Amino acid sequence: MDILLCFLNFLLILERGYAVRHRTNLVWSMSPLVNGRARIVGIEGDPNQWIPSGNVTVRHISAPHSAWQFRGLAFHYKHKMLYWSEKSKHRIQGLMLVNRSTSTQTIFTGTSKTIDGLAVDWVSNNLYSVDPKYNWIMMIALKENMTENTAVYKLVVKTDLDNPHGLAVHPQKGYLFWSDWGFYPKIEVSDLLGLNRRTIVSDNMLTPRGITIDYKEKLLYWVDSQKNTIESVQFNGNSRRIIVSHAGAKFFGVAVFEKYIFATEQLDGHLRIYDKNTGKGYINYQLGYIPYDIMMYDEESQAGNSSECDELNCDQICVNLPLSGPRCYCGDGYEMQEDQKTCEEAKLFLQPAHIYAIRDAICQYPANFGHMSLKNITLDKQCFIKTRKGFMALAYDGDQRTLFYSENVTKSISKVQLKRGEYTKSIIKGIGEVKGLAFDWMTKNLYWTDSKYQWIMVARPDGRFQKKLINENLVDPVGIVVHPKRGELYWSDPGRHVVEVSALNGGGRRNLVVTNIDHPNHLYLDFTSDVLYWADSGLNQVVSYDLDLDVTSVVYKHQSARFYGISLFQDYLVWTDQNDMNGIHIADIQTQNKVRGILHPQTGEALDVIAYDVINQPVLDGLARDNFVIAADSYQKQLYQVDLSTGDVHVIAPEIAHNRPIAVAFDPIRNMLYWTENDRAEGKVIQRVNVEGRSSEIIKALSEDSVVDGLALDHINRLLFYTDTGLDRIQVVSIDNYQICKTVVKDKLDEPRAIAIHPLKGKIFWSDWGNEPKIESANMDGTERRLFLSMSGIAWPNGLIIDYEDNVLYWVDAKQNTIESISIDGTDRRIVVHETDVHYFGITLVGNQLILSDWKSNSLKTINKSTRNGGSTQVKPIGPAAFSRLNGLTSYDSTSVIKGASGCTGVFTCDHICIPLPRLRFICACADGYQEQGSACIKTDPNATSIDARAKHNPKSSASSKYITYSNTGLSKGGVIAIAVVCVVAFIITIIAAMFLFTRWRSGRVRHERLVDSGNNQVDNFYRITFPDKHQESVSFDSGIDQYDQNQSS
Repeated sequence: MDILLCFLNFLLILERGYAVRHRTNLVWSMSPLVNGRARIVGIEGDPNQWIPSGNVTVRHISAPHSAWQFRGLAFHYKHKMLYWSEKSKHRIQGLMLVNRSTSTQTIFTGTSKTIDGLAVDWVSNNLYSVDPKYNWIMMIALKENMTENTAVYKLVVKTDLDNPHGLAVHPQKGYLFWSDWGFYPKIEVSDLLGLNRRTIVSDNMLTPRGITIDYKEKLLYWVDSQKNTIESVQFNGNSRRIIVSHAGAKFFGVAVFEKYIFATEQLDGHLRIYDKNTGKGYINYQLGYIPYDIMMYDEESQAGNSSECDELNCDQICVNLPLSGPRCYCGDGYEMQEDQKTCEEAKLFLQPAHIYAIRDAICQYPANFGHMSLKNITLDKQCFIKTRKGFMALAYDGDQRTLFYSENVTKSISKVQLKRGEYTKSIIKGIGEVKGLAFDWMTKNLYWTDSKYQWIMVARPDGRFQKKLINENLVDPVGIVVHPKRGELYWSDPGRHVVEVSALNGGGRRNLVVTNIDHPNHLYLDFTSDVLYWADSGLNQVVSYDLDLDVTSVVYKHQSARFYGISLFQDYLVWTDQNDMNGIHIADIQTQNKVRGILHPQTGEALDVIAYDVINQPVLDGLARDNFVIAADSYQKQLYQVDLSTGDVHVIAPEIAHNRPIAVAFDPIRNMLYWTENDRAEGKVIQRVNVEGRSSEIIKALSEDSVVDGLALDHINRLLFYTDTGLDRIQVVSIDNYQICKTVVKDKLDEPRAIAIHPLKGKIFWSDWGNEPKIESANMDGTERRLFLSMSGIAWPNGLIIDYEDNVLYWVDAKQNTIESISIDGTDRRIVVHETDVHYFGITLVGNQLILSDWKSNSLKTINKSTRNGGSTQVKPIGPAAFSRLNGLTSYDSTSVIKGASGCTGVFTCDHICIPLPRLRFICACADGYQEQGSACIKTDPNATSIDARAKHNPKSSASSKYITYSNTGLSKGGVIAIAVVCVVAFIITIIAAMFLFTRWRSGRVRHERLVDSGNNQVDNFYRITFPDKHQESVSFDSGIDQYDQNQSS
């Protein structure tokens, strides 16, 4: 009876239609079951009052017409802004809840139709959205007076997403949470930039949908629409519990306020309210609509403000991370300038993007061209090479940002770096008609089909070493793709109605066993799932072929389409068509609906198309992602990874030319490998590279006298320590801003070699194999230095490693041929093993196994760490005996990564770096050449490295460098004439060149043709996404919404 009364009262007030106001509201979005308009509805007031009484004041925002559909919701309370995703025009909009405003602000246009997750970071003033069709998470800067044309965005997560749905942000902790109900349902968390990503819940999940944060209780709530549950978990994934299990409920959105949980349920259109502690049901509203997202529009849930980002005054995006403070970033397509605040348009082309050839030109569109606005878009604007050379085939090297293309007019293959201002370069000449190109990014080989000469060829990317692979029994080879991991080449030959495969050397050629095939054109290969696709213009369809199962299926069929070039991007199929449908088209594979066709029937001929995205060229090197050792080989000049599960050995970043790598260290958080190069002739440096071999950089240039034999990385405090036996010093570098380098020990060092750190205890240990061999220790800032272990007799203490679980230090002695250990408190020294004919250098620990590098046998060895007084028989070799001089070692085992809080955890006040000390204390330190004055580091040495703003955490802070206790609560006349003559000659040459270039430009310019949508194939039944048409829609259709407020009082 109570529920019925609440239901009647709810409908009565809803019909009166008050406008949603800026105050505490429970807000949700909903759509009509059959006819009518979508609404955003709010129950105004404190739920503690209206839930017990049942007296609710309902206000709503109504869509201007039936085409609109509100989905995801978010808000910025201090800005008085309500945000939503809008399905019909693929956009995110906002409305200021003041004075019954109906003037919407379009934040972004170009989303898919099903954006159900929005979240606002009110401390950095950014809005996040999650797109389940493009499978990315986007961050959009919330600026005053922004429009969809001035909006700045950054894709923060764009890999390993399947069907992301819910989104929640915790600015104070720097957490971004999202749910994903794809093939592997889970809830993930990252920092506010999409980095440091990890899964917190994955077991016993089916369809996790909406998520929300209880900021007071530090809990994450979510609903599972297939399990019919509402659940919660701590931010670290612990203490998971089911709060509500309601059979038959199809929960969609969830919100929390004090003791109440609010959930939308779509099966019968309900809003349900529960007690978050007991799961007791309080009330159930039957809405008569289909509800979607729900949230609590409330000031208390957005504590803090954006003052730090406001003061920084970033050009585009500010992100205030808890451990590093506010910092400026640029949106996608822009690059940061030297002031670390200003952004300018990037020279490199944006990824991901679709690039296609139209004979007269090569053009591009963004990845979301299926949903972007085409207002003021012309073909001329979208094309970047327009020289009318008969462009046909395309391929790319994503790592080098290079495009390869064939020119039918000049009979050549050329390349160009996809960077503004770059010149094209012809690399192969004398070709026939090249319709297909493929690039093997692992072996760096370029393959192509030639239908005139009826052959398939291969060459290096610069055109050298051309070789015919196949020149028999080919009629009209067109499409070609390469699978580096399988070592196979696939191509189509419509002249013979076949798709064929061979090894990369052309051997083992065979036809794919396919029956339903007529005129196969271009191919696309999904390397992750081993599925081959081809366009068949004879059967008006796109077909997939499972390489493992030898099974074909029709992916998409359209009777009016003559598919030629094809590509896939996430859930979308992209293809080119010709004649009346000349242009580029896109369809949703899952729904089998065509999304859009962009036509230019009077210009060019749409041919090959590619999805330009480095992610489509994954590193297929067999590298292990867990349980591995990395070793530096100074003779072979390589960095090797040894998979401890299989014994397989792989080269890390083979394209990097090493000189004499010695020490190595691994960052498990950023997946970065650090190493030293100790060759005087080639330059001594410390470098780093992603373990998959991309984006290498020098983080520290060393002097000629430096010899760095030891590295130790502290991933918790983001510090890299190294020993320099050439200069006799120990230094530390901030790995988040490596301009900051500080010397921590510089006196009374003889031959320092290895170094080990204990970040939670604030201690460093190092070995010294000089005249008085020993191991020393100190605080991480170099204070409280002491002799930890003196070695009697002749000793060569080399590698060190700390067992964090047992608090034991292990080391190798190359003179005594021993491995020894000692507790870090200086007790219980013991010999692990003693051998007779070895020369150990490096040591690391994986689980219970010590891994050693031995110069005598040029191999890796292992022994259990608990061994006492062992002999050679207990030491086992691992990996092949294929090394030459193995030096430093580092390892990774996900189960053994040290975790916890140090003295620097939660400290944001240090001007340069924070160094942890024992007993959860810390010290703020300045880089060499700087002195601390108050809370700032002031440059005192004019030759010192200038530290940019990236290093500064909080310039306004008054932290002292004294020891601070921090509780563990949380990281000359003839010359002039000569110059004048040169200038005149240069001027004349410039004029002549300009006239020549103008003539070329004018003759080669693509027609300024308006692009149109492909009419009848438009999926949207309500309107066409095209140029403004004053006869088509009213002004209010695009910008206005109705807010009904019959009661004019506020």
